[in-house]
Order: sequence, then C-alpha cells, then structure tokens
Amino acid sequence: MGKTTFYGVGIFVPVSDLERSTKWYEEMLGFEITHRDEPNATVMMMNDYKIIFCLVLSFDIEHRQFPRNNYQVTQYFNFHTEDVDGTYRDLKEKGADIGEIENFDDGIRGFPLYDPDGNKFGVVH
Repeated sequence: MGKTTFYGVGIFVPVSDLERSTKWYEEMLGFEITHRDEPNATVMMMNDYKIIFCLVLSFDIEHRQFPRNNYQVTQYFNFHTEDVDGTYRDLKEKGADIGEIENFDDGIRGFPLYDPDGNKFGVVH
C-alpha cells in the first residue's frame, strides 16, 4: 500500500457556549486558537497542525453512545499521553471532569475526560 496523500485530521466538536468551550480547550488541553469564526466556531490546533479541533456552536446537542463491543471502547476519540498519571493529576488540579484511571488490555491505561458539554474523550497511554 502506498503512502497516503492525507496529512492530518479535523474533528468537529459541538458546543453550547463557544466562549466557555474555547477557554476550556485552551486551559485544560493546551490547544491554540488558529482561527475564530465568531459567533459560530473556533478552530484550534493540537500540536503541529496535524490535528485540528473545530468547536462549533450547536443547539440540541445529543451524545451518541459508542456501540456495545468486546474491545472496551466507550468513546469515539482518545488523546494519547506518555504520562497518564501526570496528565490525570494535572487535569484533576485544573478541575476537569474526569473518571478514574483504568487498566485495559496490552498494558494500556487511561481515563475518560468530559468537556463542558459532556463530549467524552479518552486519555490513554
């Protein structure tokens, strides 16, 4: 299989309060604002522009449960970290809504993280 022409990914996240969520993603996760399209959206960068989050002002937000499976997956996206315990402590100190650290197959450890609108992400190593 040849090399793909794709170079990154953009993730759209529904939010009910654009200002509050933009501040949360900046302060909790260290994302950088790359573009504001107020009052409808904020585009934010994670790392080196390979992962872009677009916070979209949305109405009637509904959270879809990840389908039942045998792979212990309960969310659509994971953030990867080299230090699950340090990241956990840091987010907890900042007041983030997080679950307990769990041990998964193959030595993977992680925990759930929720943004102000209840969008669920995993944090794993």
